[in-house]
Amino acid sequence: MKTFRALMMATLAAGVLFVDPVAAHADGPHVIPVDPSTYDALTTTGLSFGASADPSDPTASAGCGSAAPNPVPDGEPIVVQIGSAAPFTVGQVSAATWRNPSVTDPSWRLDFQGLMWMKSLARRAAMDNQQESLATLVAQAVQFHKDDPDPGTNASGWDEGTALRRLESENCLYALTHADELVPGMASDAAVLLGKRYYGPPYAPVHNHGLMANLQLVRAGDLLGRADWKATAVKRLTSEAPQAFSKVGLSFEQASGYQGVNATLWGQAAAVLAASPGTATAAATLQKAVNAAWSAFAWETEPDGKIVQIGDSEESTGRAANSTARTLRDDQTGTIIGRWSWTDKLTSYYTVRYGPPRRAHGQEDRAGGVTWSTLGARVLVGPGKYTYDKNSAWYTWQVGPASHNVAVPNGGVVKSGKTAKVKASKVQSSAHAWTITDDVYNTPHTRNVNVSRDAHRMQVSDVFPKSTLWRQHWHLAPGWTLVSGKVNGTTLTFKHTSGRRLTVTTTGRVSGIVKGQTSPINGWHFPTFGTKTAAIDIVIRSYNRKATVTTFTVK
Repeated sequence: MKTFRALMMATLAAGVLFVDPVAAHADGPHVIPVDPSTYDALTTTGLSFGASADPSDPTASAGCGSAAPNPVPDGEPIVVQIGSAAPFTVGQVSAATWRNPSVTDPSWRLDFQGLMWMKSLARRAAMDNQQESLATLVAQAVQFHKDDPDPGTNASGWDEGTALRRLESENCLYALTHADELVPGMASDAAVLLGKRYYGPPYAPVHNHGLMANLQLVRAGDLLGRADWKATAVKRLTSEAPQAFSKVGLSFEQASGYQGVNATLWGQAAAVLAASPGTATAAATLQKAVNAAWSAFAWETEPDGKIVQIGDSEESTGRAANSTARTLRDDQTGTIIGRWSWTDKLTSYYTVRYGPPRRAHGQEDRAGGVTWSTLGARVLVGPGKYTYDKNSAWYTWQVGPASHNVAVPNGGVVKSGKTAKVKASKVQSSAHAWTITDDVYNTPHTRNVNVSRDAHRMQVSDVFPKSTLWRQHWHLAPGWTLVSGKVNGTTLTFKHTSGRRLTVTTTGRVSGIVKGQTSPINGWHFPTFGTKTAAIDIVIRSYNRKATVTTFTVK
């Protein structure tokens, strides 16, 4: 192997270029999205594996994702801005900044210390033959490891999640340059993923982080000739694959937003196993599980073509399918999904959550939490995903019970290890009914959910037999506005931007109708990461200790 600069000199001397050079000009800082799932989605394009889809562009198979939209000109400073934070200049980042950035947001730090922002810039520089700029990026990656060496802990950007993404970025740089100086840093990051910080068995349950780590170890092993790295990763993929999805294909990460990500990544894992000696049977079994996962993802796709927001998820594009099945029930993940058509955009669609305790990207919706859409409009929705910052009040609300369509006893707090189960069910041609029992709040609770196709109605009843007071929380999708009704009443009516009308009746009493409140936080919806939209939250309190029955009807 040669150093990067020597390799470039030899390449230019031979008259070989990636593509014809272009006149490159920068127009301000390169703005990089702050959401790490943006980059995880790039990982799932499959660009890290296999031959380039475009023979005229060798960079297409480098595993760098999409090229930056703006050029990265030689001889000009490379200025980068991640999200809305202050820009920084490549090659001018201090050691203290690498170790402890002034920005505290964990997603920003993941991008920054994971060098995730480098990939699109590196590919664009290579495509435009801006070799000085590409060398600057390589030098900065090398300098990172000198300024911020592995402390042997999760501090200073050396947790597994940051290390795996940094290795991915270094794989991209190495694939473009074959620069020897990158290898020590790559080995340091690989050591994290091969040691006790690995996010997977035996240290943690199977998770997409462990999967991504193994895929990058395979990639790095191929690039550097490290057969030992690849062998360890392949062994893990083989043993962990059966634990990735439930029997019906749902991810155990409790989030619709991560279903497609996991299906695609495990599809890549199946390809890796298929190409590895002695793992053909495991590859074939895994591929069947991946196929089931894609079918489950179609179940999580609402009639409007976007996914239902369960757990950490956004209103992203779903997956079309056609089937005669009308319900999916999965006791392993605690998920019920019902629909009456796979092609009619006006059909009714609903979900009910129950099952095991919250984990991974799940939220506190397990005590029979519901979502519901009908007649082309989303009615009851989950909050979505606004932030990963666990110190933020927005995160606390996002994952907590108050942001979900659930009932909570007065003063109730979620108890660790408590579960919910389906006690009874009745599925008819025009109506589905489910009874969920739980002790999530350390007290008995029964919820009945009845969904009518023809009446375009969802009716939910809650009772806590050992409690004197409880509250139902309901979250309307953006687009609904109050027409009539008030606090302490029993009937509310709303209109939708589509022209539909919603009537809410209850045997309890309306305690609150809130929209866009910040102190305390209530009345919000998060359609995409970092984006919040004011939406109506309804709180209904129990009355006379009888079951609280609330009915939603759309016309």
